[in-house]
Amino acid sequence: MKDKKVTYHFVSQSHWDREWVLSFEEYRVLLVDMWDALFELLESNSGFKHFMTDGQMQMIIDYLEIKPQNFNRIKKLVEDKKLSIGPWYIQIDQFLPSGESHIRNLLLGFEMARRFGEPMKVGYIPDQFGHIAQMPQILNGFDIDTAVIYRGFGGEPGQESSEYIWKSPDESKVLMFHLPKDGYSFGYFAMDDDEMIVQRFERLRKEIDTRAQTSHRLILNGGDHHWPDFKLPYAIKILEEKYPEFDFIHSTLEDYADKVKSEVKLEKLPELLGETRFGLKHAFAVIGGTASSRIYVKQKNYSAQIKLEKILEPLNAFAFVFGCKDRSEIIKQAWLYCLQNQDHDTINGTCVDRVYHEAMTRYLKIEEIFNALTFQIANDLMPYDSKFYKDDVNLFIFNFLPFALDKVIECEVEFHLQDIIVGLNPDVKSPEKGTLVSGFKIFDQDGNEIKYQILDRSERYSLVWGYYEYPHQTLVESFKILLDVKNFPSFGFKKFNIVRVDEFPEYGSGISYGESGDGEFFMENKFLRVEASKDGSLRVFDKEKKIEFDKLNIFEESGDAGDEYNYCFPEKDEIYYSTDIKPEKIEFVETGPLRFALQIKYKMLVPQSTDIHKRSDEKVEMEIVSTVYLEENSKRVDFKTKVNNTARDHRLRVIFDTGIDTNISYADSQFCVVKRTHRKYNWDEYPYEKPLNLEVFQRFVCLQDKSRGFAVFAKGLPEYELSLDKPGRIAITLLRGVGQLSKSNLKTRPGGDAGWKNETPDAQCLGLHEFDYSIYLFKPGDLKDVNLQAELYHNPTFYFKRKQDVESLKLASLFEIESDVAVLSAFKVSEDKKAVILRFYNPLEKFAEARVKLNFKFKEVALAKLNESKISTLTPDVNGTFTVNLSPFKILTLRIEI
Repeated sequence: MKDKKVTYHFVSQSHWDREWVLSFEEYRVLLVDMWDALFELLESNSGFKHFMTDGQMQMIIDYLEIKPQNFNRIKKLVEDKKLSIGPWYIQIDQFLPSGESHIRNLLLGFEMARRFGEPMKVGYIPDQFGHIAQMPQILNGFDIDTAVIYRGFGGEPGQESSEYIWKSPDESKVLMFHLPKDGYSFGYFAMDDDEMIVQRFERLRKEIDTRAQTSHRLILNGGDHHWPDFKLPYAIKILEEKYPEFDFIHSTLEDYADKVKSEVKLEKLPELLGETRFGLKHAFAVIGGTASSRIYVKQKNYSAQIKLEKILEPLNAFAFVFGCKDRSEIIKQAWLYCLQNQDHDTINGTCVDRVYHEAMTRYLKIEEIFNALTFQIANDLMPYDSKFYKDDVNLFIFNFLPFALDKVIECEVEFHLQDIIVGLNPDVKSPEKGTLVSGFKIFDQDGNEIKYQILDRSERYSLVWGYYEYPHQTLVESFKILLDVKNFPSFGFKKFNIVRVDEFPEYGSGISYGESGDGEFFMENKFLRVEASKDGSLRVFDKEKKIEFDKLNIFEESGDAGDEYNYCFPEKDEIYYSTDIKPEKIEFVETGPLRFALQIKYKMLVPQSTDIHKRSDEKVEMEIVSTVYLEENSKRVDFKTKVNNTARDHRLRVIFDTGIDTNISYADSQFCVVKRTHRKYNWDEYPYEKPLNLEVFQRFVCLQDKSRGFAVFAKGLPEYELSLDKPGRIAITLLRGVGQLSKSNLKTRPGGDAGWKNETPDAQCLGLHEFDYSIYLFKPGDLKDVNLQAELYHNPTFYFKRKQDVESLKLASLFEIESDVAVLSAFKVSEDKKAVILRFYNPLEKFAEARVKLNFKFKEVALAKLNESKISTLTPDVNGTFTVNLSPFKILTLRIEI
């Protein structure tokens, strides 16, 4: 390298947040004008050679919705290698979206890019708030072997280089380029005079020269929402005159990467293993509070992903296997809405309020697509007849897990009370209202009576739709019930018959419950005993494993003087705990037979607001209603906690004081479980942002010592803290209310503002909120049981009803996967519509096998990449089963030709 002339590669780009301090439409007005300036430079200025669209296609797709006539203009620039596009659809956050979201992001990005030419084969991810451990494996699945990152890394010993080999837990690797402290936005000269051009370059050169492992240096020429730098050709000319010993070129990321690869010895580069969630000495990491800002957005994202990944795509693939209509295009539209909301600023809760008015509308659209599309697909599978609009008589319940199981299902059934006449015709009278239901029973298709529990009974209006007629409007009696489903087939369905009878049946329960004389309550099944103390905290004893924990489900309220980016405690905080007050009421609200529920109500007086110095003297009443559920045969304790938030600038968490003396947590992440070591830091060493012990998780987080383990599952509540002062205390953030996008002079972020100042009153999260989470006690040493319980907790059940008796499909189970670790990640129709894609992964550091049994007809089964291209054909064994190795942390995709 010493003998080679140093070359500085200037790569022009504009980092385009789809929405942030402006709304999407406000930014798009600017985007349209930016493209006009870019066309002029690329088409008329021979000195301006190239531009990169921020590694994402949304800059092109959103523009062409306004000016579709310029499609061929963009296509020609791509073909002439003047424009780099893709590989992503949008620059989403990494830790909050699911693993499948990242794959859909690339699938869509590649599809969009190939309308114009070849996408850029560089994993350009410059502004995410840290990077997940499995990103190299995801990139490799799309034939990408290079990545560019910025936040979440650097500044620590061993992180001095700008080039690394970045490895996933499964040993997948990419050549990674780490950006300098000023990131993607310092090498921009549009507003500089000659002297400033040289000064800017000199400042940057001092850093990048000391870090580079080759004679090639990368300088990104752009910034947030910047117009292309018309002065770059002139700046390069000035630098060439000033520094004749160097080469300066207007380059591309791919050309730069190729030059580095041709010169560097990869085996000599330092390695980066797994996730990046620190880098606080290098630049603003701004991850301290983003996992809990606007928690309602995270919850909506969780719900949307579940609907798309766990129900809609599998149901569509189920129908596709049976030769029904494929509706992947509408599902893709729902995914577009979901990915737009996963833009790194949007999902992190770090935008102005009006952005979330539109984001919540997108989530509503996903919900509407889900409701309408599941109706249509279900009708393909088991057609209904609109002439029948009285009582529900058939219930079809689907299990989208790849193994057989017993499960308690929540569903609704309805019984006809009255026809409603719609229309302006005074001569037509509505018939009399029928009598209320006196009882009903439910039987499976073999005639076995199924135990159920009524949760709610009400009258409401119902519609039965027809394709060639107006809908039938009826008044019905609706029952929300729990249904005890036994021998649920693997990735399949069961049919049930609903029959009216003269009286409601009574069923026995395997749960005992009661109240002791000193105000304590208990409920107990054959696995667990749950006790509620007078202060509302819980004790849970696992009778099989002989494991016990108490001081559980305690609520902690404290001040938050921070902003949407960072949590920050005030100089003088006041912390309130639910155990400091007597609950207003503790009572059983469900008493079986399938599930018992104990409800604990608190009214906590907490400060109305908080500033940087202290909490207010004025108090407000905040009501918390926490319902604790225990099912007859469950090994978990489930919770639904409702909060009426009346305070501002504060944080509410649920605390589990496990007493496990450890500084290690195991957190479920995208396609893997990561082991994290928590420690204290010397804050004096971090001038930009102070390290806080706040981490993120997907399905669960757990702790263990030599004798016992404790796991928490949560739905859309991604932030946790393992206390370093109180051993074994794990806190899950329920909500964090703040009033500004960015503040100055925060103790936890003394380096400056993370964004432009904007008032964000909606980020205070006032009003009613509902949170779902669960706990599981396990024997330490092997997380496979935690993994299984996570799947049982997070995988929903889909059902639909028929008002006429429908003959069931003969094939009740589509496939099964035999493995003690495999997690089903996707079952979808392939992008080319010729196959179905079956994807599963091993989240643990454990060698395993998976045996896949397909119960439907197929032409070929092949291993495939994440981009769904075929790797190699698989051969079944004598039993027709496909056995594959599932090495630690491996994502495995099967392409099944139909």
